[in-house]
Formats: sequence, structure tokens, C-alpha cells
Amino acid sequence: MSYRYHILKKFSFWIKFLGVILFSLLIYKVGWKETLESLKKVSVIHLLTAVVIYWIAFYLKSSRWKIISNSFGISLCNYQAFKIFFIGLFLANITPGKLGDFGRLFYIKDRLPNMKVGWSSLIMDRVFDLLCLVFFSLLALFYYQLNFKILKPLDDYWSTILLCIMLLLLVFVLFVFRNKIKKYIKPWWKVFNSHTLGIKGSLLAIGITCLSMILIYGVFNYMAWSMDIPINHLGLFLATFILGLLTLLPITILGIGVRETSLVVIFQLYNLPSQDAIALSLIIFLLQLVSLIPGAIWFYLSPIQLRQLKELK
Repeated sequence: MSYRYHILKKFSFWIKFLGVILFSLLIYKVGWKETLESLKKVSVIHLLTAVVIYWIAFYLKSSRWKIISNSFGISLCNYQAFKIFFIGLFLANITPGKLGDFGRLFYIKDRLPNMKVGWSSLIMDRVFDLLCLVFFSLLALFYYQLNFKILKPLDDYWSTILLCIMLLLLVFVLFVFRNKIKKYIKPWWKVFNSHTLGIKGSLLAIGITCLSMILIYGVFNYMAWSMDIPINHLGLFLATFILGLLTLLPITILGIGVRETSLVVIFQLYNLPSQDAIALSLIIFLLQLVSLIPGAIWFYLSPIQLRQLKELK
């Protein structure tokens, strides 16, 4: 068992370098010189403004987490939520699969009724983000299908059969293991539903999520505007949500490669140069790193060992 786990862990580590390989191939094809010329289009004042936009968005997301935590009986004030949320963001970006974000629980473990309640609050926090990403991504697919016909019908008879077989297999597996799934999920589901958000609190959380996401992904548009990139801003804005989903795939480190490749594809649809797409992606990557500085400072002032995350059970 431990040998298989070791193999899977090693495989997971190396597969993440697919993104780095993609990035290297793109730079080789486009050229560093051309990309650097595009990078020079942006000014420092616009970079600083974008960082502030990120911080405002993170404050909104920390407020949402406070609302969710309070609904589970976890006592948190605005400053505590903001500080711990920032630390979680920093940890998420230096740990595999963003698991470090769950380190937030370590800083509030003395306030938790039990660990299941803590995990439930963080899972719900993530669920709101995921729902928002999926919603805007579906809008993006509809927009790009309407304008560029990116999805083609399955003309191949065997491809249709294969898709149907895969769906049937999924349904079959879920049916066979339904009792085990229920047995595992039932106690968690009970705790997960112990919150007191209600309709009003849920709508407030959804509103905060949408506003924060608009700010976070709107930075792409702001930087594209500051670089005088003549792209359709509605198309770019919607496409960035698909980028957000793609960067969750376990084939990349901090979205490197996947983000650049996706932006190049989007820019090609609008007949725009690839070097501008790569430059925009690199700027966003830099801004995301800089925006984590407060979390890094707070983590340095009250650090935890990453091995302590294993204690959060």
C-alpha cells in the first residue's frame, strides 16, 4: 500500500511539470524578445492598482468566510478572518493542490466545536467559489459557441457510443457503491447542514463571491486595457473563468503553462499576437505573487510547520 502511494505521489509530482513544459514550448515558439517587448507596455502605477484590486477582492472573500464560519458557530471578527484568510492564500500557493489553504483551521482550532465543523466551513467556502466559476464558465462556453462555434457535434458514430458507455459505467459504479458512499457522506452531510446561513445569508455569500470574482478576473481586462491590447473585453472576461477552472487541474504549478496556452488560444480567436497573450499571463502571475505578500508576512510572524497540517483531522 505504501509503495503504491509512493508511486502515485511521485507520478503526481512529475505530471505537474506538464505545465512548465507547455510554457517552455510557447516561449520557444513565440520568443522571449517579442514577449519582453509586450511586457514593456504596462506601467508601474497600473501594476500597483491591480494589486490593490486583488486585496479588495481577498477582503471580500475573507468576509464571506467570516459569515460562513459564524453560521457554523465559529467566532471570528473581520480582522481575524482577513489575516487568517491571507495566510491560507499564501499556504495554498506553496503546497500541492492548494491543500495549504486548509491550514486556516490550525489558526482557529481553539474556536472550533469540532474539526468536522471546521472542515465543513472551509468546504462550503470553496463550494461558493466553484459554483461561481462553473456558472461564468458556462456563460463563456455559450458566448464562444455563439461567436466562434468552438464546439463541434460528434459526427463520429463510435465516439458517440464511447461517450455513452463511459456515462453508463459512471452510473453503474455509483449504483454499486451507493451504500458505501452514503455511509461515508451521511455524517459529514449532517455537520455540513448544521449552518444557520438561511436564504438571506446564502444570497449574501453568493453576492460577495460574484463581486470578488469579478474583481479578481477583471484584473485581466484591466491589464489588457493598460497594455492597449484591442481585444473584446467581454470575451476576455468570460474566458478567464474557464482559465480559472483549468488551473485547478493537477498538471500545473501555480497555473504555469496552462494559463499561457489558454490565453494564446483566446487571442488567436481574435487574431491577436501570441506574445501579448503570454505577456499578459506573466503579468497576472507576477501580480498574484505580489498580492500574497501580506499573507507571507503574517505567516512569518506566526508560522506553523507544514507537517502540522496532517494533525487537522
